[in-house]
Amino acid sequence: TLALVCDLGARSRRRSASLLSHDVLRRHPRYMTSAALICAAAASFLVGGGPRAPAALPRASRIIAAIDYKDPAVAAEFQKVQERPIELVEAEIEKSGVPVPPSLNEMDMRLMLVELRMRKAGTMPGGGKAAPKKPASYGSKYEEALWEKPAFKRLIDDYRARGNTNALNLATEYLNSPRQAADRYAGTGAYDETVAAIDAAMSAKVEQQVTSGRVAFGGFPAAMGEAAIRMTLPGTE
Repeated sequence: TLALVCDLGARSRRRSASLLSHDVLRRHPRYMTSAALICAAAASFLVGGGPRAPAALPRASRIIAAIDYKDPAVAAEFQKVQERPIELVEAEIEKSGVPVPPSLNEMDMRLMLVELRMRKAGTMPGGGKAAPKKPASYGSKYEEALWEKPAFKRLIDDYRARGNTNALNLATEYLNSPRQAADRYAGTGAYDETVAAIDAAMSAKVEQQVTSGRVAFGGFPAAMGEAAIRMTLPGTE
């Protein structure tokens, strides 16, 4: 291919020289140099082995674990991982396509596998595929407030995000046993501030967010049938 291109270039130069005068060639040197440039470009392409492959992207050095090992679900999964030899832990991580950095210690490697398993299963705290299901009955007033009082739920989430363990403990005891909470924590500015925030959240107006144009009705006897229910609720047509 290179010989053919250069030969065509040479023929082009000879043809140009025979047709154009010396004065024209002097004023328009591109006629004489274009073929030479083609040959040089072709040679460079062949010597370089063709077009360069794109550089490989660098792999991430490690995964940043974002799990709370004190969470009951995380602790249960960690117990399963803890029973496996570290060689099998590393093999399972790499089998999933995640590189294990050589500098990673055994504890971080096990936590990495815990996070990997829980993310794949959709059981990662705060990142699950399905929203938690509202229980049929509540085990405590604190649990009921988390489900029925959105402002209180936001307050508790804020305490958790800031790692305010004292406020979390106080909120739990204050709702379940106010007298016991007062005996343990009263007499400090932190107690007064936290209790005021809890009371404000509990008394905040609950606003129902409407995200659909449909209205759900319930409690009708099953024997009524669709036609009878439509007659009972003519305004819904």
